[in-house]
Amino acid sequence: MSKLPINQYVIEAFKRNKCKQVHQNVSKLAEELIRRCWKEDVFIVFTDGLRTMEEQATIYGKGRANYVYKGKQYGNPKAKKVSNALPGTSFHNYGLALDFVTCDGYGRNIDWIVGPKWRRAAAIAKELGFTWGGDWSSFKDYPHIQYDGGLTIKQVSAGQMPIFKSVPSIIYEQGDLTVSQYNELKKLVEAQQKEINALKQEKANIRGENVSPSHKDAWVWAKEKGLLSGDNPAGALSRQQAATVFQRFYELK
Repeated sequence: MSKLPINQYVIEAFKRNKCKQVHQNVSKLAEELIRRCWKEDVFIVFTDGLRTMEEQATIYGKGRANYVYKGKQYGNPKAKKVSNALPGTSFHNYGLALDFVTCDGYGRNIDWIVGPKWRRAAAIAKELGFTWGGDWSSFKDYPHIQYDGGLTIKQVSAGQMPIFKSVPSIIYEQGDLTVSQYNELKKLVEAQQKEINALKQEKANIRGENVSPSHKDAWVWAKEKGLLSGDNPAGALSRQQAATVFQRFYELK
């Protein structure tokens, strides 16, 4: 099946609505979810990640005629109701939740129908320790996954955090890198390139390949007149080289 390489696909999957700003452990597990789904040709992208209280109020206000939060009207009766979570009562508000949808192998052509591939993605998410909103009885939230570790929203809002499950990352082929590994490698390559450039500059200075601006005109003149060969402009001048320069100048006259 046609699809992006896994490392490119992971980047595509996280680029919407602060999905990369969730808790770092949630981000790692979500990346693993993407990778395991990709291996099975199940393609998902995240559509929502970390939310502010105001953003939660906007979502809660959908499908409600009159909802006010901190003195501001957020009611939107024309929209479809999508959440029963007030500001501060969603795991999104604490960076512990993500919403996802299925799509094609390039992260496009989003499909909102909860079909077999959607349910397979949810099953893989649960294997990694996530809770799926599609399992809820009172209000099924099919796009929603959260990492609660058995904690209630009241416990999380009071400052408790879940204990995160340690899972091994799937390696598809030798040399395949996670996004975090790729970023670290990129930093290393950039640092090494800076060192190489510095060494090249140091070598150029030692060899005298750089002409000082205050001597540039004289240097050009001397080369044009044949007094100097044009090599090693900042290098030291030996007495035998000086004798050659004097001889050439005498002949020039």
